[in-house]
Amino acid sequence: MNIKETVLMVRFGFSVFLMVAAVFHSFAQTTGTDGLVTYKSPSENYVSINIQAYKGLHRFGVVDSYDNQNGSTNANPRSNAVRPVRGGGRNPEQLKKSKMVNTGRINFSLLVSLKYLKPFMGDLEKDRLIILSNNLTEKQSNSAYLQRFLLNQVAPNLCLDEACKNVNRGKNEFERQRNYKTFVNTCLNPLLVWSQDVFKNDELSAYHVSTLSIGGNYDFDKKGYWVHHYLSLNDIFPFKQGGRKRVIFEPVKPYENQLLNKLARGKSINFFLPMDEQTAERFKKEGINRLYLVKKIKLQHSDKEMDSPTDPIDFNYSHESSDMEIYTDEALVNHFRTLSLTNLFFKN
Repeated sequence: MNIKETVLMVRFGFSVFLMVAAVFHSFAQTTGTDGLVTYKSPSENYVSINIQAYKGLHRFGVVDSYDNQNGSTNANPRSNAVRPVRGGGRNPEQLKKSKMVNTGRINFSLLVSLKYLKPFMGDLEKDRLIILSNNLTEKQSNSAYLQRFLLNQVAPNLCLDEACKNVNRGKNEFERQRNYKTFVNTCLNPLLVWSQDVFKNDELSAYHVSTLSIGGNYDFDKKGYWVHHYLSLNDIFPFKQGGRKRVIFEPVKPYENQLLNKLARGKSINFFLPMDEQTAERFKKEGINRLYLVKKIKLQHSDKEMDSPTDPIDFNYSHESSDMEIYTDEALVNHFRTLSLTNLFFKN
């Protein structure tokens, strides 16, 4: 091979690398400076998915509503600095961003469902819509469920192209059949491929935000509040969209097993939150009756096999850090204190 041929081969190889990299990038998850994790759509036919982020990772549980009333400021919550005036509400840009992350939460759940329902897609009848009846076979029942999931949830939420959005429309049964076949032939496979971009290696590191109710029954003897925190995190995925999903606490570290032993009714732990009287009184005057608890977790898809697409999709979670950060605002700007899951004072 002469020098010219070698140069051409190198250029060709580099071009192939760039094309592969571009394709991968189009599917990749990215974290922007705007506090969002974005799953870029594989083409302009589908919506991109934006998830609220915290420290560059997914933020689940309680989200930031971008409401000026939440007191987002860099002021130290222990200081006497004047807090923002409450009642400012949200401007159009904040409302738009709030709607975007709420929609993103739904669409992320749908994409996760597509990923883990893919093994059942072999039962999907691609040529005609299944009419529900009492004498369907197991394969037909699976197909009927999948078809309605695609028609009623996936296409209306994830699709932008009219050929895909029209899947559940039609003036008569012939038109509806044609629209369904068009969706299956042109839209379904790209969505299934895209769904593999979520939960890489069947796991995901994220932050979960929950609230701690305070403001009543201050313990003057111990100086603080008794609060409870749920270890069942079923607020990660929307309840209705994308089928049922369960997130189950699965201890990994010794302190997590201790937490499991302290579970009270309702799958929560009751522990003591130290707070001096001056701070408690100030919070009461400022109308702060709940705090925001943030913990880093690892979500893992369960090894439990699904017998049917109607079965819940199960996930396990454990803590990646024993630290729990507590903030006074939902924007997670005003840090109050750090507690450790390893040395909580539990209620007897």
